[in-house]
Amino acid sequence: MKRISQIVACCLLALPVLAQEAVVEGKIKGLPDDTKIYLRSFSSSGGTDSAVARSGAFRIQAKVAEGDMYILSAGNDRMAQYGTTFFYLEPGTLKVSGKGPLLKDLAFAGPAYAKDLNTLQALNSLPLFRKRAEVSAKMNEAYRVKDTVSLKSLQGEYNRLDSAARLVYEKWVDDHTASPVSAMVLSFYLRNKDMDQLEKRLKSLSPAAKDNAMARKMQHSIEAAKATAIGKVAPEFTQNDTLDKPVSLRDFRGKYVLIDFWASWCVPCRHENPAVVKAFQQFKDKNFTVLGVSLDRQGQKDKWLKAIHDDNLTWTHVSDLNWWDNAVSRQYDIRSIPANFLLDPQGRIIGKNLRGEELEKKLAEVLN
Repeated sequence: MKRISQIVACCLLALPVLAQEAVVEGKIKGLPDDTKIYLRSFSSSGGTDSAVARSGAFRIQAKVAEGDMYILSAGNDRMAQYGTTFFYLEPGTLKVSGKGPLLKDLAFAGPAYAKDLNTLQALNSLPLFRKRAEVSAKMNEAYRVKDTVSLKSLQGEYNRLDSAARLVYEKWVDDHTASPVSAMVLSFYLRNKDMDQLEKRLKSLSPAAKDNAMARKMQHSIEAAKATAIGKVAPEFTQNDTLDKPVSLRDFRGKYVLIDFWASWCVPCRHENPAVVKAFQQFKDKNFTVLGVSLDRQGQKDKWLKAIHDDNLTWTHVSDLNWWDNAVSRQYDIRSIPANFLLDPQGRIIGKNLRGEELEKKLAEVLN
């Protein structure tokens, strides 16, 4: 699953945010010559920039508009055989150094926030974090070999270590309320379903620490969570169907409707589709229907249509074919799929992320 100085003149406030240049200069000892280095925004809409390392050195230029989290990976064909790391980046030059060939023991220099990246990076050397990384590696291996018994036994230990790590991150944020890096920590390490707690921590940051893309995305998530809470009338939207005809959510008033977020490329979605089909067939004559919202991509409408046909999804479907930038998914702050919202005839949300038998049980409760 971009920072700009505040413009005081009132007549300029409405101007669009312009992208500025950010530069990442790296020196990784032991990195083989001709290794490809990739830099991409953690945001789904971000592009990818790259450079080739020579004697462990590389320089990547990227266009950014405000502070965001970026992923740096080393390895030809983006296989990242030499590692992956991520960090906060805004316009200007950030210097990265480390021991190779893996992207480990990194140190940052340049802008003021670099020292905060270094203190955050230092947490990885704590025994707690090293142990969590070890358990995570064991879980990945158990998953790879389909060892479900080991995976289940390791999950409890990982959860305990992860909960302890969260406390460390919370303390880090409390100690760095003026740093924009804190927005990254909140967004990546401390985001959870408790939006009230997230909102409280976000409010604790200074205005300068919140002048970045991640803080604004979190604020959007908080507002979207409130707008799509159980009991709320679902936010209205209009998007084109498979024949490029506009379909509005309001068209479904008077029916129970499941807004189903999915995509043809999403394996868990395709696995869940038979359960949605079963529920649809069972309750379609009892004032129930489904509205599919696809996160398929530009230029791949044929794959979307084929999946609809192959999975026998005989209900209304809409999409702007904009992948994770789908306007409706952003409006509802969909961060993973499959995801769904069950609405009553008045458009109120009465269920969220209902799966399999859980969906059937809820529909039987309200329709029988």
